[in-house]
Amino acid sequence: MLLQTLNRFLLLSLWLVLFTPTIFAQSIPYDWDALQKLKPGTKLTIKTKTRQKLNGKFKAVTADVLTVADSKVADKEVEIKRAEIAEIRRKSGKLVATYAAVFGGLGFAGGYGFGYFLAEAHHSRYHVEYGTALMGASIGAALGGAFAGSRGEVIYKSP
Repeated sequence: MLLQTLNRFLLLSLWLVLFTPTIFAQSIPYDWDALQKLKPGTKLTIKTKTRQKLNGKFKAVTADVLTVADSKVADKEVEIKRAEIAEIRRKSGKLVATYAAVFGGLGFAGGYGFGYFLAEAHHSRYHVEYGTALMGASIGAALGGAFAGSRGEVIYKSP
């Protein structure tokens, strides 16, 4: 029985290692025209080629300039030339929820497998896997939400 449990755990681990990178892979757009689709007021993080970071809300975009309202100073608009921008990220609650759900699911599976393995190894009468699964899901969701919230979705990257 212990050997079957270990085989299942190893199979699950192998599956996660092989398929997790494809779940989180995203194509990075280099199309400046994609910024035209943003709604005014969208929260952005802009990194310049000089490694400066600016947080603000989207106002407008032209062929050469991005205009954002600076989040640090009220009623101040900043114009950034396209040639100076290295990367633009959009802050999104949808992205945070997605990462939290995926990491929570991975944590649940890992916690359940770990708890089941412990119970079988010690011939326990109790179902410890339920508690460890809940703990794993909680930790995974918290880490996933924190990871996505700090980064945001890349919507433009200079070539």
